[in-house]
Amino acid sequence: MSAQIGHAGPVADGRSNRRPGLAPSRMFSPLSLQLVRSASTDDLARIVAAHASSARMAIEAGFDAVEIHLGHNYLASSFLSPRLNRRRDGYGGSLSNRARFAREIARAVRDAVGDRIAILAKLNLEDGVRRGFSLPESVQVAQWLEADGSLDALEMTAGSSLLNPMYLFKGPAPLREFAAAMRQPVRTGVRLFGRTRLHSYPYADGYLLPDALRVRAAVSLPMVLLGGVTSRAVMDDAMRSGFQFVAMARALLREPDLVRRLQADASIHSLCSHCNRCMPTIYSGTRCVEIPA
Repeated sequence: MSAQIGHAGPVADGRSNRRPGLAPSRMFSPLSLQLVRSASTDDLARIVAAHASSARMAIEAGFDAVEIHLGHNYLASSFLSPRLNRRRDGYGGSLSNRARFAREIARAVRDAVGDRIAILAKLNLEDGVRRGFSLPESVQVAQWLEADGSLDALEMTAGSSLLNPMYLFKGPAPLREFAAAMRQPVRTGVRLFGRTRLHSYPYADGYLLPDALRVRAAVSLPMVLLGGVTSRAVMDDAMRSGFQFVAMARALLREPDLVRRLQADASIHSLCSHCNRCMPTIYSGTRCVEIPA
């Protein structure tokens, strides 16, 4: 069992704890409709230490691994993004500066836990937005993380929960369901402007594999493939391509016993229709809406 640790950064809704969200640079959040302040160096040091503390807590709780969230334009990922990171200090500008915060987090977690548990990181292949974090940059950051010796495995993801969330999920965008799940005034904003943020992309099984192979060829770390893993055929393709693990989410929401069923019959395929209506349920209890209540 692995615990995912991370800081939501500009993706957070500051109203939940009555504190402003944090980002590399001051900005207006389209999610919370609030101003997000620029993180100070003291903030960054505190958050790095909090990741280390969280990893130690995971050990005490009996977890076997932690996954550091460096994707989706959460705080560490937003520092990687040239679009969101407009800083002029040692955490902004060049890719090496933009990657500094993510590398400090990973190093602090490794120093905190040693080899007592495994450490994974979830890293974007690309943000899916103009002037965002790109695939060539992702390959370089993956190589730096490997050279730092901080990680045991790497899981490649994509998209921006802040600016383009559907870039990760593919398939239709559940605009009506998202609007219904939001509080005002965000609900009205989603209804009026949701299509500018929630785009639809064609779905295909194993859709992140082609880009993830670019990273696979550049590092020797064990790697996890995610994105449309819905059948034994996709799993076998991942293993043949050099991946050691696969990640499943929507398919397991639809069928929690899918892996057991695949063990019994390798020819079956997930019943998940990739409608993405599970996405808005994160605000009320994540579930597949196609399963009768």
